Amino acid sequence: MSAEVYDSKPEDFLAAVEIAACYLEIDGHLLLLKCGEQKPEAGCWGVPAGKLEKGETPLDAAIRELFEETGIRAERVSCFSLGSLFIRKPEIDYVYHLFKVVLDALPSVQLSEEHPSFLWASKEDLGLLPLMDGAGEALLKYRTALEE
Repeated sequence: MSAEVYDSKPEDFLAAVEIAACYLEIDGHLLLLKCGEQKPEAGCWGVPAGKLEKGETPLDAAIRELFEETGIRAERVSCFSLGSLFIRKPEIDYVYHLFKVVLDALPSVQLSEEHPSFLWASKEDLGLLPLMDGAGEALLKYRTALEE
């Protein structure tokens, strides 16, 4: 599987869904979740993320998904949009909204059944782990947005 990742919407892009993703980084370590066996990319790692539900804003979806997948509660004022990417995989086009989540302290993580494990990944870990398809490009967008 090979994702094509764009900063701007390609002409023939038809998004089937929108995804909200949470980038929660504390002391240089980014929270990653391992995809469970029921997922298409089982065994791969990614940030807490999920589809927007009907009538939901990307911000509301990010907050909901973070809580559903990790038990971590984030306030609207602690979530900052870092923009969006347009991702094309062979089976689907989707809009990927990135949010930086700022918390004061390392939170307790209580995983849902979707994910068998989590990791506070260092930059070195990120280079070694099997990441979800397109996650490397999304991480680059995250890092670039933080520098702006």
